[in-house]
Amino acid sequence: MNATLWAFASFFIYLVVSLLVGDTFPFSRYSMYAKLRNRVEGAVFAVRVAGQLVPVGELERFVGVDPAKVDPEGYPCSQQWVVYEARRWIEANGAAEADDTSVEVEVGFRVLRLERFVLQERWAPLTSGRAHRRTR
Repeated sequence: MNATLWAFASFFIYLVVSLLVGDTFPFSRYSMYAKLRNRVEGAVFAVRVAGQLVPVGELERFVGVDPAKVDPEGYPCSQQWVVYEARRWIEANGAAEADDTSVEVEVGFRVLRLERFVLQERWAPLTSGRAHRRTR
């Protein structure tokens, strides 16, 4: 059998197995992308300190930030793994109380929409509290 025939046969087998097995890695119908066509906005997970965006990994000893509220449910977010990792980080780096060196922290989504070729943004808060900036 030549390489072209092997390629077509492999593709056909993969296609049939994907349709039979469904959304199970590595065989997937990619239903997660089906909703993208009708999407008019997207949500990007973000953490703000004094109105400035900061990586969640630069913070520790969270107080008052409820990890259970750090959830992409209901938001058009295509990077759910980022949200889950941030929630895991907040849970693992909690503290009992804040002190004078802590900063005000907001956790939420930057909801972005393109209207008439102009990017519009709104903030969708999930939870807030205090944390400490990590020292390196």
